[in-house]
Amino acid sequence: MIVKNSSILTFIVLSTLLFNNCKDGNSLFDPDYVAPNESPVITSITPTNGYLAGVDSVIITGTGFSTDADELTVNFGGSAGIVRSASETELVVRPGTIPGNSVPVRVSKRGAEFFSEQVNYILFDPFNLYPGTDDSDTPNTPIAVDGSDNVYTIINRGGIIRYTRIAPDGTVTKDGVKFPGEPRPDPNNTSPYPVDSTMRFISYSDIEIGPGGVMFITQPSIQAIFTKTFGDGRREGVWSASSTGSLDISDMVFDNNGYLWVVGRNSDQIHRFTVANKSEAKFPFTGALSSIAFYAPNNELYVGGNINETQQVWKFTIDGSGNIGAGSLYFDFAQFYNGNIRKMILASNGELLIATGTSNAQIVADEGIVRVFPDGKHEPFYDGMLKGNAFGITWRSDKYAVVVNNGDDASVNFMDMFDRTRAGIFGF
Repeated sequence: MIVKNSSILTFIVLSTLLFNNCKDGNSLFDPDYVAPNESPVITSITPTNGYLAGVDSVIITGTGFSTDADELTVNFGGSAGIVRSASETELVVRPGTIPGNSVPVRVSKRGAEFFSEQVNYILFDPFNLYPGTDDSDTPNTPIAVDGSDNVYTIINRGGIIRYTRIAPDGTVTKDGVKFPGEPRPDPNNTSPYPVDSTMRFISYSDIEIGPGGVMFITQPSIQAIFTKTFGDGRREGVWSASSTGSLDISDMVFDNNGYLWVVGRNSDQIHRFTVANKSEAKFPFTGALSSIAFYAPNNELYVGGNINETQQVWKFTIDGSGNIGAGSLYFDFAQFYNGNIRKMILASNGELLIATGTSNAQIVADEGIVRVFPDGKHEPFYDGMLKGNAFGITWRSDKYAVVVNNGDDASVNFMDMFDRTRAGIFGF
């Protein structure tokens, strides 16, 4: 009882002292306190119709900001933005990584009493599963797109392997041709399907859409180029074969001059087929080439792969006769990145995208896609927002690209380019 009474007495004394101190103006709360900085105000965010989550930059205009980016934070619906440059009235910010149709954006400033009032903003998903597909769809062949933005690849879904066409609205159509060794629905019927109704292989190194919407297909262990009409349920036919018997075809691309350019391993040549008559021309170039791309505005050809015992990209100009000269080193990929050059594609402003995925599980790519600017600068594309192991990429006619990934991230994906026709702060 003595201890309890002592505790009560101590509490009364401390309470009295605290009350007296408050009366004397020594409280931690100061009703006359004025924050040293005004609270920031957001007046607009550009682009006004929204942008991509976690990608490039948006411009936030307002008042009460700072020239010191370290004094500022920008919150996009619970995900922090990255302030790249700052002034009192304008911020250049990489958006947060959470997409949404009404993302609340607030700016805070060190020394200001309040956050800014929130401004709602649209952040689009920059990369996700392609409409009509899900995580059960495993692509085993690079992607192609026709003139109507239909996507073509070969997909393994639950052990059933089919040529697959995906319309822009997500409608999926399967070709009826069977895969080699496919069992019949009747377990008592063990006879194989007729040869002309089965695929030659279950995966290919490339698909391109050629004249008449016909698929041109290459297989990495054979020097032949095959063709197939989607939906006919028939085996691929031989279109042409290279006279270089050691060529293992990796990639091909059509140019605007009636030629089909082909590269691969064990050839040390760049091959050119004339589409009209299937004739072949060969241009010496030492390297195990994995990718080839065409840039129409300058009539240029780009090849990538193991060149000079490292991963490089070289550029060639196609002359008026459809020939190429010695070429020049364009980008020394291995100097900056791990992984292999798997596929390449060029944007309309000359920027090169390199897909770095590989089926070799012992090689790990740091970045799924690398972006190389015409002036030689480079960066991981959509850093942190893409899946790894991209092994195919192509354009639709609109703002979207299509990417296929393998390994743990096996899937067919869209990549929102926002505006791939325009260079500058907003992506392409």
